[in-house]
Amino acid sequence: MQKPDDSYVRIAVLVMLWLTLFACIYATLIHRLSPVHQMMDLIVPPVGGVVYGGLIIALIRLPWWLQAIVQVALAIAALMLIAPAWFYTLHAVSTPGVRLIDVLPPVPSLFVILLVMVMIFIPGRRAFVLALLCWLLVALPVLVYLVLHPLEMWAPRGMDLLMAYGPVSIMVVVLMPVQRGLVGTIRRMTSERARMEVMLHRDPVTGIHNRRLGERVLRAALGDARPAGLIMLDMDHFKAINDTYGHPVGDRVLQAVAARCKALLRADECISRWGGEEFMVIVPDIDADGLHLVAERLQMAVARLPVAPVPQVTASFGATMIAGADDFDSALRRVDGALYAAKAQGGNRAVLVPVDLPAAGYGGGVAA
Repeated sequence: MQKPDDSYVRIAVLVMLWLTLFACIYATLIHRLSPVHQMMDLIVPPVGGVVYGGLIIALIRLPWWLQAIVQVALAIAALMLIAPAWFYTLHAVSTPGVRLIDVLPPVPSLFVILLVMVMIFIPGRRAFVLALLCWLLVALPVLVYLVLHPLEMWAPRGMDLLMAYGPVSIMVVVLMPVQRGLVGTIRRMTSERARMEVMLHRDPVTGIHNRRLGERVLRAALGDARPAGLIMLDMDHFKAINDTYGHPVGDRVLQAVAARCKALLRADECISRWGGEEFMVIVPDIDADGLHLVAERLQMAVARLPVAPVPQVTASFGATMIAGADDFDSALRRVDGALYAAKAQGGNRAVLVPVDLPAAGYGGGVAA
């Protein structure tokens, strides 16, 4: 609720404004149809309806004004409750024979709602300060009047006012921090769950996606009507690097290759560590020529990658488009065959295998 750009906050504020507008319209109709009219009752609800209607239009057309609109809405609501509380209390004090419990409009429930809105939409300690200020300006004069007029206080309407402006209001203010604490706990749990899910789909060595997520993205691409391509790359002579320089250097090679390839790919192109020294790249919205260019660009970038003390790091790349009749296994077999063709031609190259090339023709793919 502290993020004004979140759409759910705007929706919540719009709902609040619409409900307040309907309440103003409803109150206007009730007072118009009442046999006894009070000037305050005939002015405040329709003016409030006009104001809240304007705030709704402003929020729809200028959503970035959300915080200001919320503050104005709460301020207007407070004024609409302060005015009748003081007007009718002073009217009852100064006019013999007039009882507050007879002339005060049914606003205590609206006061409780105002407290809830203040605690929800105003951050931090300001909410408690404003809630206390609202209580002093709206509830206190009524409570003081009732204490000084015990006959009215012990009437059914007087007891309702005592409960609404006393224990109920205090309970709302006390319970709202509990609600905020629960919201904070839920957010922390959600954040922790998101972090754990990222870790679940992250390769611990290279920091890119692992095979679990790569397979999920591949299955999604197979079910998508948009064209997509696959690139599988395998490090050349990686066992020799491990044997000669040790596994920590081998890990640095994998990390450097993964970081370089990821930096060259678009945000919607997924690279994952498929296993060992193999990586899979899934490229959406591309044709065969574009896929071959992507594979060549990655291959040349890896060949120029310095990872001391290894003299040169190279990789072989196999690429193929996803065919409409492909399933998970057939797509993997074809891209694996393209990688095998690149290895068979000496490595450090990119080979594109057409989707209609039979298994026996893998060695004749298009090489970089």
